[in-house]
Amino acid sequence: MISRNHPVAARILRRWRELTGGKGIRDVDRRTVVACSGGVDSVALAAVLALVEPKPIVAHVVHDVRGDGVAIADRDAVKRLAALIGCDFIERRILVKKQGGNLEGNARRLRYGALGEMADEVGAGFVATGHHGDDQLETLLMRMMRGSGVRGMGGILERVEMDEMIGVVVVRPMLGVSRAAIEALCVEAGFEWVHDATNDDVGLMRNRIRHEVMPMLRAIEPGLTEKVAGLARSCFETSDFLEEVVRDGVRWDGHCDGDVWWWDRDRLQCEHRAVLAELMFVYVHDVLGGVGADSMGRRAVEGCVLAIKSEATDPCVHRVGPIVVTVRGREVVFSPAKDCGDG
Repeated sequence: MISRNHPVAARILRRWRELTGGKGIRDVDRRTVVACSGGVDSVALAAVLALVEPKPIVAHVVHDVRGDGVAIADRDAVKRLAALIGCDFIERRILVKKQGGNLEGNARRLRYGALGEMADEVGAGFVATGHHGDDQLETLLMRMMRGSGVRGMGGILERVEMDEMIGVVVVRPMLGVSRAAIEALCVEAGFEWVHDATNDDVGLMRNRIRHEVMPMLRAIEPGLTEKVAGLARSCFETSDFLEEVVRDGVRWDGHCDGDVWWWDRDRLQCEHRAVLAELMFVYVHDVLGGVGADSMGRRAVEGCVLAIKSEATDPCVHRVGPIVVTVRGREVVFSPAKDCGDG
């Protein structure tokens, strides 16, 4: 079993406490559900958090993406783990394949929705997930290749309130820990985990990065995973500050009529380009619930910002992900794109 004095376990526990309220909160008030797929990352997280009282609740979401036999086998493995570490076990089943649209996006939305429901049922204010430092590095590499800006380079967030989980906070206390350290912890403690064969498909970009790029990067800089955690945190803090600037200032200097926002153009022209870019993300968050934010490429955002700040007076229309920005001589108008759904 795992000792709470183990350096990796101690680091995870310390970060979990920081993310769930800090020193002023008792562990009894940090009631946590651990999202456990049966993989090494979530097995390690569940086992470490089981070192505290009250113990977390181990939650598993059964889905139909990989076939019923595999899904039930994974569920049973997690159930055995929960019994081994002395935790209560809860489960939910979701049906992803019947949903229209992006399979991966639907699976994520339904999975977090199920986790939020389970947390609410057991009176837990937090859901902990097993995302680790290698996940963060892979995410940042993918976003670099897409040309993401500072906001995108904030990577996977350590603490976030999901739209699907009203009143429940998601925490990820292992983003500063490498997968190798997590695996070593489980091996040392004698814990087994399940292997998801879909992670071996190098036809998928993330898997190719994981199996072909990551080993080379680790050979060059063994401590890269831990260093990237600090980079992501710095980028997130920068984008968080920009959002505050937008919400406290330029956001309220405009006008609003339902889903349409507009400003006097000369008001926006005096703002820094980073502030104008953030204004678009704030609009997507507030009006569209964040839907489509991932499709707001840096090139489209920067092109729109340049149009706003230029001296040109001819009207022009810019498509930026899920929104349309109309730049006229004296005003700038944000509105939802006609094909962005109900937003």
